[in-house]
Amino acid sequence: MPLGSEMNFFMERGIEGSDFVIVICTPTYAEKANNREGGVGWESMVITGELSKRIESRKFIPVLRRGDWESSPPVYLRKRSGVDLRDEPYSEAEYIQLVRNLHGEQLRPPPVGPKPQFAAQHRAISAVPGLIQSTGTIEPEAKSNRVQWNDGDPGPCINVTVSNSREVIEAGQAIGLEYPAPLKLNALLDTGAAVSVISKTFAKYCKLLQTGETEIRALGSLHRCGEHAAAISFPDMNLRSIDPIRVISADFIREPNYACLIGRDILRNWKIIFDGRSKCVTITD
Repeated sequence: MPLGSEMNFFMERGIEGSDFVIVICTPTYAEKANNREGGVGWESMVITGELSKRIESRKFIPVLRRGDWESSPPVYLRKRSGVDLRDEPYSEAEYIQLVRNLHGEQLRPPPVGPKPQFAAQHRAISAVPGLIQSTGTIEPEAKSNRVQWNDGDPGPCINVTVSNSREVIEAGQAIGLEYPAPLKLNALLDTGAAVSVISKTFAKYCKLLQTGETEIRALGSLHRCGEHAAAISFPDMNLRSIDPIRVISADFIREPNYACLIGRDILRNWKIIFDGRSKCVTITD
């Protein structure tokens, strides 16, 4: 900016003429923005003016540096997805997500899988949260896998491994990033869940690249969750891997009972037979 220039005009032109505006969010910044204090206050007036004209605009990207998503973004940005760069060093996966977004190369949600082929004698499966129940029985086909559980278990569980999708890993390795080896997680089968959910602890361990945010209702309340393009495989079972698939990370999924919940987005690719008396589920790919 040339010496003697009018700073507010420079700020207005900069915001209006930019494809993206990165807003560094801290509790102090939020307080000044919400109270319209100083230069931050003027900047907020310009931003809210832009948003009032184009409410669906994706120009303004919150970047969380300190605090949390409730205290650090200004009120007008709290419902907009951003990236979390609080850690020192900050998350490489979050940084890559920001750079991809700025260059128009966002990861796209995986496509919805095909409708499974239902056997003629297969009856409907009723959705009861936490359990898989069948109103009838059919003979297991080849490639079937049996899962049994004990009285103390929350329900039928299988081992899964979760990692970034192949596309993310190849892009990361091209710039020198490394990813941990897949780790087995205990996953609960639940037809009451629309999507598959992983604990935030394991999402962070696996360095899953966050592609967005969403809110889901679980356990009687809304939870703000991350969305990831991931790959899920089943190391102990004769089931094909799924890559990519949209996986949600949430803090209401906690170890040690299970660290992953398999929802209907995966279950609909299988034929599942529930035998309550023998506490056994048979899965056919």
